[in-house]
Amino acid sequence: MNQKSFAFLLASILSLAVLLNAAWAANAEEELKKLETDRAAAVVRGDVATLEKQTSDDYTLINMNGQMSDKSQMVNAFKTGQSKLTSDELSDMKVRVYGNTAVITGKADVNGTLGGKDATGQIMFTRVYVKKGGQWQAVAFQQTRVSNP
Repeated sequence: MNQKSFAFLLASILSLAVLLNAAWAANAEEELKKLETDRAAAVVRGDVATLEKQTSDDYTLINMNGQMSDKSQMVNAFKTGQSKLTSDELSDMKVRVYGNTAVITGKADVNGTLGGKDATGQIMFTRVYVKKGGQWQAVAFQQTRVSNP
């Protein structure tokens, strides 16, 4: 094999690798957006089983009132009705994937209560997912109330 043929072959392989990586990232972005949308629907339904499955055991939540909680506290709040949303409409989601870690930012228009306090209005959020055992799980979530939506 001459040098030109080798260079062409190497360039072709590298181009294919870049294209495959871009396709994988686009697929992961769509998968994560769907996961986030499904999670919002689960919150409205009070579907605690879905929340438990999609949430890592070492999960940390910082709510719009600046209070921190873990997975068991978050799940328990939905089980007991202390947290109950009647709507959770997501928009402006942006997904960034870094290998087995992903960060989603976006907006949510919510109606209901979180942690026993009124949560009606618009929030901005950041959620971090990590792929564990082939499944994406939320490991951190932070939300901030928007004062003038």
